[in-house]
Amino acid sequence: MAIDALLSDLKGIKGYKASAIMNFTGEILASDSASGDVDLEVVGATFNDIFRSAHEAAGKVGFSAANEMVILTPNGIIIMLCTGVKSDFHLHLVTVMSKDGNQALAKMTMEKMGPAAMAELG
Repeated sequence: MAIDALLSDLKGIKGYKASAIMNFTGEILASDSASGDVDLEVVGATFNDIFRSAHEAAGKVGFSAANEMVILTPNGIIIMLCTGVKSDFHLHLVTVMSKDGNQALAKMTMEKMGPAAMAELG
């Protein structure tokens, strides 16, 4: 299975706009967009930076690195998941949804994508 195909399960979720699989530095390895108004290069780089800061901040207060981050805005939802900072492939997954999107289903789908992406890259 090509890594791009892993994103296809998100496409049918209510409110889906775009998604990407990135390495931990924010480089996009695979992406999909159903919305012309989402620039995944900018969204990925911007929110990946915030997510990495959350990893660091969590460590500073005695927690492990962040596994998940959800940012709710009046206009949409950004969901990020991490495959684990100590995993073979430290990947970050990002999904952009409309404000009324089904974030619970998106998160469940993304949780399944992480191990599959790592296996595909392994």
